[in-house]
Amino acid sequence: MRPEIPDFFKSRPGKYPYNRRKIARRRMILRVLAGVLPPILGGIYSKLEANWLDLSKISLPFKGIQKQEKLKLLHISDLHLSQAVSLENIEIALRKGFSESPDACFITGDFITDTLSEPKLQSLGKLLFKFSSKSPIYACLGNHDGGLWASKHGGPRTSDDLKRILKKSGVQLLVNESIKVRINGIPLQIAGVGDLWSQECHPNLCLRRYSNPLPSEPVVVMCHNPDAKEMLQPFYWNIMLAGHTHGGQFIIPFTKLAPFAPVLDHSMLEGLHCWDKSRYIHITRGVGNLYGLRFNCRPEINLIELVSQ
Repeated sequence: MRPEIPDFFKSRPGKYPYNRRKIARRRMILRVLAGVLPPILGGIYSKLEANWLDLSKISLPFKGIQKQEKLKLLHISDLHLSQAVSLENIEIALRKGFSESPDACFITGDFITDTLSEPKLQSLGKLLFKFSSKSPIYACLGNHDGGLWASKHGGPRTSDDLKRILKKSGVQLLVNESIKVRINGIPLQIAGVGDLWSQECHPNLCLRRYSNPLPSEPVVVMCHNPDAKEMLQPFYWNIMLAGHTHGGQFIIPFTKLAPFAPVLDHSMLEGLHCWDKSRYIHITRGVGNLYGLRFNCRPEINLIELVSQ
């Protein structure tokens, strides 16, 4: 007959029940921490990432650029001046971008998030004026900048105040308008369309249809919302600069899923895309944000260097 194996815990009366309760309590604490800590840490990180600015650079062979020539375009979008995004954040982005000595700067809408007081608008204008004296700044408007959509979502009823401030600051605002310019001696046509969600996107007012004689110079079009690309497809342009997406703002880790991206086409949330065979769409993640948060999707400014093909 085998000898009975001694039970260690039974040989120490009173200890086992105490240890079991202690272990159970520790497990409960760990479960609570496992449930509470990730969202707390994630929230802290999201706040920090919202201010972690990235400078992205790309080089693009482009029509109309001759050998030994190049154009450095600074693309900025979605400043979203508000309680969540300070003027200091915007100044840091502009200073960082203009330190690259761009030949021109393009701001593709959403200067503000909600209705701002006159002093805050004036402060934004003064900041933009500091940089428009260094390189020309061209801009279009976004859905938050005033109009039909903005008036229903806490924004200004019209964009008149913002337009006045931008004009005073030296920013060339284009709303369903186009101009011909020479930048570094290189001829360009620059167009800006109105915002899609505000029902003000009218490319027929500033772009030529393919059936008409085409411009000799390359066409850069500013369009806040990249979902408007189908509206612009019948018209001639070479590159579209867009924002609006914030890059998705919240990207699920280890995936490309952006459940809150405010566009229908989730294949174009950020970066440079060749579209319609020979045209390009560049979408920036933008400087600002909504609610002061970003996750797995840093704010950015972009330097696009156009070079000969």
